[in-house]
Amino acid sequence: MSTKNHQNIIEGIGIKDLKTLKRVFSSSNQLAPIIQYATAFRQRVFIDMFFKQWDEEKYQNLGTMLLKNYLQALGIIENESMLLLEAMKSLNIQDGDIKQWHAEQVEYFASLGNEQDWDVHVVAYVELLQELQNIE
Repeated sequence: MSTKNHQNIIEGIGIKDLKTLKRVFSSSNQLAPIIQYATAFRQRVFIDMFFKQWDEEKYQNLGTMLLKNYLQALGIIENESMLLLEAMKSLNIQDGDIKQWHAEQVEYFASLGNEQDWDVHVVAYVELLQELQNIE
C-alpha cells in the first residue's frame, strides 16, 4: 500500500480541494440515467462532454477562485502558524522531528504488506509453541 497519492500526504492539497472533487463526481452522477443503456462509445462521449462543460464553467470563475484561495491561505498562515509554534514548543517538537516522522510514515506505508522473512518465522514459531502447549 502506498500513500503517494493519499490526500493527507499530497503537499498543498486542502479540504476544499477534496470537497470540490466530491462535488464533481457527485454531479457527474446526473449522467447515469442518460448513459445507462447507451453504447460504450456514447457513454464516453457524454462523459467527455460533461467534463468539458465542467471545465469551461470552472475556467470562467478561475480568477475569483484563485483570489479567494490566496486570501484563505494567507489567513491560515497568519492565524494557525502561532498555534502550531506554541504546540510544538509545549510538546518540545522541532521541525526536524516532523520531517522525520513524515519520512517514517512514508517508509512504513511503502513496506506495508511486505512481511520480512524473520517475521513469518517468528509467527510460525509462536504458533508451534502454542500448539505444543495445548498438546501438553
